[in-house]
Amino acid sequence: MKTGKELYGEHLNRLKDVINMKKTDRVPIVLNADAFCTKNGGGKLSDLVNDVVYGNMELLKGMQALGDIDSIEIPGTYPPSMGAFFLSKIKVPGRELPDNMIWQIDEKSYMTEDDYDTIIDKGWNYFFMEYAKKHIPEGLKEVEYFSQFAPQIEQNFVDAGIVPLCQGSVMTGAPFGALYPARGISKFLIDLHKIPDKVQAAMDVIEEENEKVLRKQIREVKPLAVFTGGAREAGDFLSLKAFERFSWQYTKRIIDIIAEEGSIAYLHLDMSWDRFINYFLDLPKGKCIFSPDSTTNIFKAGEVLRGHMCFMGDVAPSLLTLGTPDEVYKYARRLIKEFAPQGLIMSSGCSIPPNAKVENVKAMVAAALDN
Repeated sequence: MKTGKELYGEHLNRLKDVINMKKTDRVPIVLNADAFCTKNGGGKLSDLVNDVVYGNMELLKGMQALGDIDSIEIPGTYPPSMGAFFLSKIKVPGRELPDNMIWQIDEKSYMTEDDYDTIIDKGWNYFFMEYAKKHIPEGLKEVEYFSQFAPQIEQNFVDAGIVPLCQGSVMTGAPFGALYPARGISKFLIDLHKIPDKVQAAMDVIEEENEKVLRKQIREVKPLAVFTGGAREAGDFLSLKAFERFSWQYTKRIIDIIAEEGSIAYLHLDMSWDRFINYFLDLPKGKCIFSPDSTTNIFKAGEVLRGHMCFMGDVAPSLLTLGTPDEVYKYARRLIKEFAPQGLIMSSGCSIPPNAKVENVKAMVAAALDN
């Protein structure tokens, strides 16, 4: 039986090879399944809130029960801390919600039009801290609380041979993703038409600050990959012109920096990016993981980006929840047939829902292991 250290080395090398689009002995498996694995390990979702170390051990136990998993998207989950990331309050199981109900972002947007001037004049960090202290002070406290336990929780996964694809301490994104939850998506999209120059000026300030922080974080932490990507800047919300001006120029700068600093850009792409696939050809070759959420047509994206970057996913959450093991297995094998030659990491589209069928998730894992 292999030790955790041996498994970790094997899994890490497999991931590195597939990211570089090299042939591997089998398709690696990365899971984003915090709630599902916690329940699969015998725990309640409220355990992740009320005893974060114990809850994450249940998560690890539930992941190991699925088979030889190479990697976890981000090691360690503490739902109350997510509110600060989204500049929103959050309802969590065991507090505002029943023990096994998934956590919910309570998105209420307090940023005003005048706040763009504050960002331009005083900086994003100043605005963020003032906003958080006033509207989500508990979010800042929860982040500080979780920081005490995050290193040990991550080490527990490493000791078990499971590679952290990304680190929770090194996450980034374009300014679009920072502004829309604070301003509210409806008002923010109106701002893009009503005061585009002011919005862009604020974005320029945010981008400059983020780039400095990102370089420093990568040099200190040296993560395998950096979590980035997007959601509401996808095709359901923006025209091509608006995408280029308010999203892509900043996204590309971030990804270029990640590559320059020696890491990989993990492109977690929610919603449909079908209209924007050609833009990804402008990114550094072999330095990205294209990870759609099952809404983007992964097969058409694969035709465009073949030989340019590896792919991750994209077994749909709906299929894992409502489908049969045979349907899941057949779809996963189709992914392997189409993408393994150019680099494929088996995973769900976005995350595995907590009510997914265990036999379906095991079918997805089995498809990767049955080479």
